[in-house]
This record gives sequence, C-alpha cells and structure tokens, in this order.
Amino acid sequence: MEKNRIFLITWEVCWCGDSGEDRTEYTETIEEFDEDDGVDSVEDFLEVSDEMFEDDRFDPESTIDQYLEEGGDVNIEYVKICDEDGNELWRDPDYKGE
Repeated sequence: MEKNRIFLITWEVCWCGDSGEDRTEYTETIEEFDEDDGVDSVEDFLEVSDEMFEDDRFDPESTIDQYLEEGGDVNIEYVKICDEDGNELWRDPDYKGE
C-alpha cells in the first residue's frame, strides 16, 4: 500500500475590502494527497493545484472568515510548501516569511 503524500502549505490571503482597506494574512493548512490525486511530488502539486483550488479542494481562508463577511475581493495563493517533517520543498521568491 502506497503512503499518502502530506504537504504543509502556507497561503497568502490578500483581501481588499469595500472600504478600500487592504489586508494580507498568512495561514497554513495540512494537505493530504492520495494516489487518486496524482500528487507524488511538489512538482505534481504545482501542476494540478489551480484545478484543485477551483474544485474547492483547499480552504485556506477558513481562519480569516471575519474579513470575508465584510465583502470585497480576495486573492489566495500558496507561498511556501513543506513536507510533513517541515522541510521546505518550494517557496515563492517574493515570500519573505518563516
């Protein structure tokens, strides 16, 4: 039996409210992929992540619902991907966080 792939993903959630106020928050999720997902590496994830996000596979905004209730536009992007042991596998070059 093949082991599921687990990634710790750091997301950047940028929100521009109707009042014109901008906010940026960073959240982390633990994502587990099985063989049906076709994600065996970070490269696989990068190839299929947009489609998975459109299918509501991820929920990085769950910890900032208070912003979403106020209305406005939200942009969500992954900025760092680590393996289940916390080893960094990929990082957006513009992301300066831990």
